[in-house]
Amino acid sequence: MERPTLRQLEALDMIAREGSFRAAARAIGISQVAVSDHIKQLETRLGVSLFDRSRGGKASLSEAGQAALGRARLVIADCDALVATMSEFAVGPGVGAVAAPVRQTTIKSEPKAKAAPKPKADPPVETIKEAAPVDQDRPITIGTHASILTRFQDKLAAFEDAFPNRPVSVDFNCFVADRVAVALSEGAIAMAYFYAMGETRVFPSDYLWSERWALYVANDHRLAAREFVARDDLLSLGLLSFAPANRLRPLVEACFAEAGLGAMPFLVESDDYGLLVERAREGEGVLPLFGSAAARIGATSGLKRLPYVDPIPAIEVRRVVHPSLAEDDEIQALIATLQ
Repeated sequence: MERPTLRQLEALDMIAREGSFRAAARAIGISQVAVSDHIKQLETRLGVSLFDRSRGGKASLSEAGQAALGRARLVIADCDALVATMSEFAVGPGVGAVAAPVRQTTIKSEPKAKAAPKPKADPPVETIKEAAPVDQDRPITIGTHASILTRFQDKLAAFEDAFPNRPVSVDFNCFVADRVAVALSEGAIAMAYFYAMGETRVFPSDYLWSERWALYVANDHRLAAREFVARDDLLSLGLLSFAPANRLRPLVEACFAEAGLGAMPFLVESDDYGLLVERAREGEGVLPLFGSAAARIGATSGLKRLPYVDPIPAIEVRRVVHPSLAEDDEIQALIATLQ
């Protein structure tokens, strides 16, 4: 049997997420005919019908389609993990540790009785109308997170070699949309590569890539041996994640609330990854990770990635450039270098 392609599996996943072939085509950025062709080729290669065909309405997965979707999502997640792992090798050893601004630890013994209301990952701030200009004689300041920077470390050094009169500095506290908006309005940064859940509301930004979630538990956890894990299997468990003051915490809460997992309590809240891994190994809860942290920490001994098949919204990495520098040739050269 000829193997399915990753594009075909992604088409299947997107149809299931968006609810129709047309919506999936719009989300992927290809024609509806192309999406249909991907599914027809996938069905031919698998020898089954993945959808119950009917005129109009929502795309309905067949029983075989449901089984194929679970496997497809595992393949996609493994591919994402492969890319994240190799990106760390590309920047060299010792680079890529996730730097967290706060070292706060709270351990709770009792789960919360009810779910909190769905949080907003990027609180609205005043729309940027006239951002303060950036001094072009000072270094180019990039707002980003250490995990995002791992993808650019060597390229950033190459830019500084090519433009020695335009040094680059990094603001590691500027990696979510609300903080980026403030820094842009104050003229404190020239550009930012930041985390968000979809298109930003208060300033235009460019989508770069998505980072999917991986869920880890102890090797001997009762769910570790499951072939598939679904939403209902997790609702009775607790999360091991960032401290409330960490700027990534609202993204965690928003993603899990949107995925129908908002009732999961935070049992351990800390920016110490060592502590979170230790608690996960002891079977205290689920450790959610994304990006390079998912590849780096998830590869440590004693942890097992759950084959979770229900979708959790991915974290997007987006880019914004200060309006006063949009036509700056060296800024455009930096953007091109960091592609």
